[in-house]
Amino acid sequence: MQAAPAPRSIISNENLSGSGRAPRLTQISHAGTTMVAVLLEHWPVFFVAGTALLAWILTRLVQGNARLPYEKRASLLTQSELAFYRALSQAVDGHWSIHAMVRLADLIQVRPETPKSQSWQNRIHAKHVDFLLCDHGTMEAKLALELDDRTHERPERRARDQFVDQALADAGLPLLRIDVGPAYDPAALRKSIDERLNPDRHRK
Repeated sequence: MQAAPAPRSIISNENLSGSGRAPRLTQISHAGTTMVAVLLEHWPVFFVAGTALLAWILTRLVQGNARLPYEKRASLLTQSELAFYRALSQAVDGHWSIHAMVRLADLIQVRPETPKSQSWQNRIHAKHVDFLLCDHGTMEAKLALELDDRTHERPERRARDQFVDQALADAGLPLLRIDVGPAYDPAALRKSIDERLNPDRHRK
């Protein structure tokens, strides 16, 4: 009877020696060394990016649902302006719409191709008129009104007023200045408005 062949080992000499793992370990080691080198070379970039990210996260955590530091004003107008507005409403009697605190830059604009146009635009950017009368149908600006109190006697305010007067006049928008007072006569105010809107008619 022939003897059965001896069983073959399933463990190769290669596996026993561990030579199959060596290349993989070498590759991992090389990748780690490369990453460290990149971090060392570009650490300022990673530091700035990490600091910015950390600051953003901390800000979000601190603020959470915190409200922004704003509150509603009690009124769009001061008491003096409110008294004038009531008289103006009676004087206008519905013929024009009344608007308060209108920016100059929303009323006039720099002519196209004007040299240093941005500089001229900046001069009207932060200025406004106290009141504005507009056509109901087209919302075309018809008359600007300014209330002048004692602050307008200051040299810097006078220079500002002179600029606004000339800017509106050159743009073709009439301006009516009213001295601040304890009370206003609607009839007298309407007469002043008509004179500014129709100067030629009242000259005759």
